[in-house]
Amino acid sequence: MAMIRTTLAAAALAIGSLGSPAMADTAEVWCFTQQTGHAPTSVKSCGFSQRQGNVRVQRDTITYVFHAEQQGIRYERVNDQGGIVFRSPNGLLRVFWERPCSEWTGCAGGR
Repeated sequence: MAMIRTTLAAAALAIGSLGSPAMADTAEVWCFTQQTGHAPTSVKSCGFSQRQGNVRVQRDTITYVFHAEQQGIRYERVNDQGGIVFRSPNGLLRVFWERPCSEWTGCAGGR
């Protein structure tokens, strides 16, 4: 009898989790944008979230949205150890997991 209750409880938990979608957490990252033909903007603190391959990046009052099904059509995504680059014909958005620094120029976007 105890095994049936345990099995039913496990099944109820599994079924209950099917109805609740996984929520994306927002991580604090660093980013800059660059319009094609223009100088890049300064590096600023940004918010980054991803759910099922869809990405949102919040920079100041602007939210950039990259839908997974549009990758390779409207934009290119390049992941590397330091972050992600989203590139479109209009320009790019570069996301860094940590504030980018260089021994030659210091930290990008000021000190």
